[in-house]
Amino acid sequence: MIFKYWIALDINKKDRTSYLAPNHQGLLLYVKTALVGNTPFYLNTKEVRMPYTYCRACNQNLKDWGGKKHLMNPKGTCVSDVWKDLPRVDLKSNTIPESVMNRIIDLVTIQNKSLGVHIVQDESAVENTKQSLPCPSSNTLPGHLDFSQFSNNGVYLGDCVSFLNRVSEIYPEGIFDLAFADPPYNLSKLYNRYNDEVADREYIEWCDAWLYGMYKALKPGGTLFVLNLPKWAIYHAKLLSQFMDFRHWIVWDALSEPRGKVMPAHYALLYYTKPGATPKFRYSPINCKPIKGAVLPPDAPYYCLRQKCVQNRKSLGQDDKVQLSDIWSDIHRIKHKRDRDAHPCQLPDSLMERIIKLTTDPGDFVFDPFGGAGTTAIAAYKLQRRFAVIDIDKKYVDITKKKVGKMEKNRDLFGELILQRKSLSRQRGNGSKKQVELYLQSFARRLGRVPTETDIKTDRPDILRTIDALYPDRNSAVKRCKVALVGL
Repeated sequence: MIFKYWIALDINKKDRTSYLAPNHQGLLLYVKTALVGNTPFYLNTKEVRMPYTYCRACNQNLKDWGGKKHLMNPKGTCVSDVWKDLPRVDLKSNTIPESVMNRIIDLVTIQNKSLGVHIVQDESAVENTKQSLPCPSSNTLPGHLDFSQFSNNGVYLGDCVSFLNRVSEIYPEGIFDLAFADPPYNLSKLYNRYNDEVADREYIEWCDAWLYGMYKALKPGGTLFVLNLPKWAIYHAKLLSQFMDFRHWIVWDALSEPRGKVMPAHYALLYYTKPGATPKFRYSPINCKPIKGAVLPPDAPYYCLRQKCVQNRKSLGQDDKVQLSDIWSDIHRIKHKRDRDAHPCQLPDSLMERIIKLTTDPGDFVFDPFGGAGTTAIAAYKLQRRFAVIDIDKKYVDITKKKVGKMEKNRDLFGELILQRKSLSRQRGNGSKKQVELYLQSFARRLGRVPTETDIKTDRPDILRTIDALYPDRNSAVKRCKVALVGL
């Protein structure tokens, strides 16, 4: 079958015990296809939408639309792969919650007639036993790196699998306290050197090689985090669960752009620990005395993340907290070019800082096999952890070294390591996307339908030139007027 979505359900009512609050349950959607060609599948996402939610402090939409409120559908936001609007319940292992079942039925209903729904609720369980696995083969992987010992805060150039194999030879008991990986996602991203479009099996075998290498290079009790799309995280979890202790499938609700029938809003962040010693977990629970250097409970999810709102409500004492769970919605992807380097999938500093603070102490050793633009190195350096990062691309190695050097030179008055970035000024053209989209919506309401290029050329020929300058194609602009026709 073809994997389509891992839908993260924020529904588990169970209290937090020793690690994160286990709010997350997974609802997997697979599609059966014909032997020849792909068979389209139906989901009623035009009618089934999720209600908008508003900040309890400023009353604005919890999602910051960034000046695009004119694109909001009056029926609600599109269904994403994170469902946070359903009631929390005491879960039973073999019973689908009624609210989840009702939404599934709504999504497969066509003109008030439901497609056939076959429900199987089984009490049996699958036993998972740990095994000692041979290291996956890396003979076909390019590059080789040789070294005799680590230097503190090293930034290396080379192939991560060869690097990890050599680390295991020199340090058979492991050396790292935390290993974090954010690999290429096999989605044809424009990396500088890496080929991000390979066959699925080849990609999984390559991932198995560096995942096993990370496990071997960890100390007993060490922590492994791996960030990837849910499609690939399923294979990572299958491998890692055979010889590591599973802690959480964390949902990073980063909110991507609308795409497909269900909006892909989250990444999978797998959290494992290596057996043999007690793992570190540095968290200050709600209503307890704060632990120095530990991760604090996040703000309640009914507050927005707009900086002005945060400052205003906290000055008024509106600062409700919730337990840190396995659904992280309070950290967004990087939005502004001023915070981004020349890398297609750069992570926000706040994500890495939470991971490092949660599972390590100052002086511990952090490793990242895909150094990229240096987010892991910068976060570790800032938090006084040692780090070793490697990348196969000299461009990214140079970027990381340059950023680390900048931090050392730009200590603020209190001795904190900071990274200064250039201020970027936005260039304004003769028109804006918002102006184009507002015109197209007004024109669509006058016509009672989506306008054609001929319609636009007759009414406002100058708009077509503006569209050509701002959009990849004319249809990308025209389709944004459809929201104006909802309910007409």
